[in-house]
Amino acid sequence: MDSIEIALAMDYANPFVRDVAEGVAQYGFQQGNWRFYAPHGAPEVSFSDLKKWSGNGVIGMLDRTAVSNLWKRGIPAVNIFGRFAELPNTSVVVDNHEIGRMAANYFIGKGIRRFAITGRKVFGDATLKYQGYLSTLSDQGFQCLELKSRQSIKNIASEIARFPGDGPIGVLATEDPVGRVVIDACIDGGLRVPEDVCVLGVNNGRFACEMLHPQMSSIELGAARVGWRAAQMLDQLMKGETAPAEPIRILPEQIVERHSSDLTAVSDQAVAEALRFIRESAHRPILVDDVARAAHVGRRTLENRFRALLQISVHDSIRRERIQRACRLLKETDMLIEYLAESCGYTTRERFNQAFKRETGITPSGYRKKFRFRA
Repeated sequence: MDSIEIALAMDYANPFVRDVAEGVAQYGFQQGNWRFYAPHGAPEVSFSDLKKWSGNGVIGMLDRTAVSNLWKRGIPAVNIFGRFAELPNTSVVVDNHEIGRMAANYFIGKGIRRFAITGRKVFGDATLKYQGYLSTLSDQGFQCLELKSRQSIKNIASEIARFPGDGPIGVLATEDPVGRVVIDACIDGGLRVPEDVCVLGVNNGRFACEMLHPQMSSIELGAARVGWRAAQMLDQLMKGETAPAEPIRILPEQIVERHSSDLTAVSDQAVAEALRFIRESAHRPILVDDVARAAHVGRRTLENRFRALLQISVHDSIRRERIQRACRLLKETDMLIEYLAESCGYTTRERFNQAFKRETGITPSGYRKKFRFRA
């Protein structure tokens, strides 16, 4: 079998890119005949390295011009970087709009009613995470404080003091390092994290998120899935298949919760107790009456308070928590669907399938296939 030489035009100083490379490597290993070009001892090349290179395909941080120039030489190329203003059609990137939507719904589900977002280090296609956050909040009637500069982040205490409303504020930091700056600014300004300010980063780099106090919650993007899918696209292109009409966008995986956002931000003690009980009991077939007893109030009273504070019913809150648990298990385990359904409080697989599809728009098996990227 003839070997296929692949070049990776990536900056490994970026932790997201390193994880992308891991996904590429996994796909390449499955093929058996992929060899990664390493002119300097590591599979990392510069554009100057590629000028006289005559290999089979390139994956990397490639704008439209770079992709076009490689194609002119007969070399298929796939971009994995989302900060270009215009992405090449042969791109596989994280769905940035979904990042913003996920973050907004996460904070709303915690009962937070004041919101902020940082504007630093957001370029090109990545501005969609900004738009996704703002539009999701706007659709539900919420305003958002935009911290557009490092100085505004540094002065976060005074910025928040001028922002209308009471209670904690949820801050989406569009990159993990910016989230660290937010947390430090809060501490310097006398604000408590998470009691006054809940902070959520993006990328879930452990070095950035865990080597500080309090540790920072963050959105896990699934970079390895981006790499695997990019490698699959390159494989198809090298075999002569038609290039896609538009970039492929990979859904972010999950929110990894740490201390910086570990808060149930509702002033109503009964609702807070109910939410805690639901979160801790998502593996059991609990009913609304069980939740009301745990909160020490009548069912109708609890329903009314839920709708007033959270705009959802108790039953909907139970279902969402169950489905979130199911999503984690589908992505992280090989548990059979029948057993997984039972572990998420459903008595039959049929009821689980119906509830899961109603909430996510896809079947449990389809969801697992989408996130478990290995062939």
